[in-house]
Amino acid sequence: MMVAAVLVLYVLVSAAVIFGVFLFTAWMRQRRLQGPSKVPPGFKRTEEIYYDPTTGVRQRVWYNEATGERFYQREEK
Repeated sequence: MMVAAVLVLYVLVSAAVIFGVFLFTAWMRQRRLQGPSKVPPGFKRTEEIYYDPTTGVRQRVWYNEATGERFYQREEK
């Protein structure tokens, strides 16, 4: 009887951990796809618009003249 209770507890804890990992990875994926919303300091707005072919998302391109780095900010239509 005691072994069955331990086995049930083990299964419940394992399921809770798996569910927690699933929620965490889904949250991280969503966060990564959205990207940062604030433009970093030193970037200037360009007139360039980028359409991501895989997601169809429209993004404004910002450019840092000092580093040559580009920043893509999601734009609503």
